[in-house]
Amino acid sequence: MFQRDGVWTFSVLGVTVRARELPRNNIAIYHPICEPVRELVEPICRGRGFWSAEYNNWVVFEQFKRLVLEELGRLAKRG
Repeated sequence: MFQRDGVWTFSVLGVTVRARELPRNNIAIYHPICEPVRELVEPICRGRGFWSAEYNNWVVFEQFKRLVLEELGRLAKRG
């Protein structure tokens, strides 16, 4: 995991997954279209925010921010 200026970057299955700060301390989770990565990231975000079809990313609520970032970090360490 790499964090800079309110943006966290993870490598999941060789694909870059980004988390960035939003207003109200929510975070947006984005990755390019990649079904294997979606299958790993979606369960981490589901129930902790909502899918924004307009921006093609998850919006994770503030109270789950730390937990989601930790889980993405563990996922990235797995390779």
